Amino acid sequence: MNAHARTWIFAVLLGISQVSMASSSEQAAVELVQRQHLGNNLKMLGLATAQKTQTFAMMGSRLGQAEAQVLVSKELDAYLGQYQGPWNANLAKIYARHFTAEELTSLVNQGNASPFIAKLMEKQSIIGREMQQLSTPILTDYVSAAMNSAFAKFSKK
Repeated sequence: MNAHARTWIFAVLLGISQVSMASSSEQAAVELVQRQHLGNNLKMLGLATAQKTQTFAMMGSRLGQAEAQVLVSKELDAYLGQYQGPWNANLAKIYARHFTAEELTSLVNQGNASPFIAKLMEKQSIIGREMQQLSTPILTDYVSAAMNSAFAKFSKK
């Protein structure tokens, strides 16, 4: 085998290795997000966002804040399944950018006892900013769908 062929094979194997490493980091990040319920703040963020809308204010003035909140919360629950997957996928993608598969697996298996917990705490604000940047469209679509449905129900009352 000539040197060119060996170089080409090495490059292919290196590429496969890098894809495999990225894939294992992504898989470990998905597991971390799922096991630690890291994406479970979507509904809370959705409700906080919805409460800042003019539509919510209008519903609250007629129904009362508590009843408007119940109505919107029910609609957020109804749409959560549609948006939780993409939300979690974005979160896992971000964690995979900042942690190796080994670090993520340690965090999954050892939780707060992981030697990488300090790194996790250190990266939280960066991860939060990146998540906000990447996932604002998901949050916006989620809240819009729930508010449109809530408003339709409100209008029938």
